[in-house]
Amino acid sequence: MKNKIIFFILILSCNFQLIAQTKVREIESELISGENIKPFIDSLNHKILNDTVKFDLKDLIHLDGYTKNLKPYSMLIIVNSKRSYSYRLDIIESNLVKEFADEILNYQNIESIRYIKKIDAPLLYGPMAKEGCIFITLKPKVKLNYKVGGLKYRKGKKRKGGDNFLQRKEGEIMIRT
Repeated sequence: MKNKIIFFILILSCNFQLIAQTKVREIESELISGENIKPFIDSLNHKILNDTVKFDLKDLIHLDGYTKNLKPYSMLIIVNSKRSYSYRLDIIESNLVKEFADEILNYQNIESIRYIKKIDAPLLYGPMAKEGCIFITLKPKVKLNYKVGGLKYRKGKKRKGGDNFLQRKEGEIMIRT
């Protein structure tokens, strides 16, 4: 009887280990570098600027320190140099989107781009990336004004960089959940 119980526990633990291993998968991404950067950035600029017509202030809600678009259409864009700067373009007005595109999306300043598709991006970056994610690595020594696109700097020793996730204006209500 004792051997049967040990054998049963052994089978259960092996089965659990197999189930746990099948849940792990590699996240696919596409690396864009060299001569492929310019066409990718041109296409991205076109998409971003065309998407600005979808922006409607009525679609924005402010929840617990971030702004959410109820009809999201923008990918998460992370720009990395010495610090990390994150942008969502479906929560800012068109003049800020243009400012972002002009300052940040200059192909001559970009070393590489990693594109993560919609299906995998939320696994890495959470719900902010449910439309996909673009990770832009800048060339060394590039100096840009990152405070475009409504970016606010994060404070703290461990968190260097910033994001534009809170776009609440004076008089707009913040919902606490």
